[in-house]
Amino acid sequence: MQVETNMVRRMRIVLTAGGTREPIDDVRFVSNAATGGLPAAIADVLLEAGHEVHYIHGPGALLPGHATLNLDLTAISADALQANVTTWLTATLARQAALSRGHLTLHPIQTATEVAELLRTLCLRLQPDAVACAMAVADFAPLPTAGKLSSRQANLVLDMAATPKAIDGVKPSAPQTCLLGFKLLSGATEAQLCEAADRQIARAGSNLVFCNDMNDLRNGLRRGLLVGAGGHVRARLDGGRGELGLQALARAIVAAWLPLPLPNSV
Repeated sequence: MQVETNMVRRMRIVLTAGGTREPIDDVRFVSNAATGGLPAAIADVLLEAGHEVHYIHGPGALLPGHATLNLDLTAISADALQANVTTWLTATLARQAALSRGHLTLHPIQTATEVAELLRTLCLRLQPDAVACAMAVADFAPLPTAGKLSSRQANLVLDMAATPKAIDGVKPSAPQTCLLGFKLLSGATEAQLCEAADRQIARAGSNLVFCNDMNDLRNGLRRGLLVGAGGHVRARLDGGRGELGLQALARAIVAAWLPLPLPNSV
């Protein structure tokens, strides 16, 4: 008897998240405001779907598969505290069960050079089905000084050098991967977002680019454009506001990006 199944194979996916830290001296560094919130949410969607996720993350980036409960213990009653903890624990156990369908490997890095080298190495070794480069990699890094610069200086002038573009190493290392790039601008028009995406596609070979604007993020809006070759808008994605909006946007990005259906959707 022949048995038919609807099982879809587990995909191997690499994501980058957060920001990099570029040292000025032994105790100071240049960084940015990237939190890794969106790629962490995307990774959660992929883990729930049963995929293998390799997560390259900068210092302090939000991580997939992690849960926190933040309560002001000075302004909550014992009964309310018990209720909040119970509710949180129930939801967290359910989430743990969902995330356990996949497999997560964390790859911490510090600098732009480190992420470029690690991403290229993973792509060569794993030949992933898909890669999403959401990390806010520093475009320039100071030429670091050994020890600690004196804080008595009236002014500090840094010599900075361009860093490698991590995303540019993906397609040469894994030509068949489905590459999703990310482009964040500030105060940009839709045409400017599409032009920036098209430049990345032409340079790095991205299959799609998710573009969004810093002004939306400041206003709590979780939305952006999914842009393809020629700067054409493939989809306008809007998850809404807040944490639920972030999760909705992550699911919309995954549904529009991946070349195969998700295992739990068939």
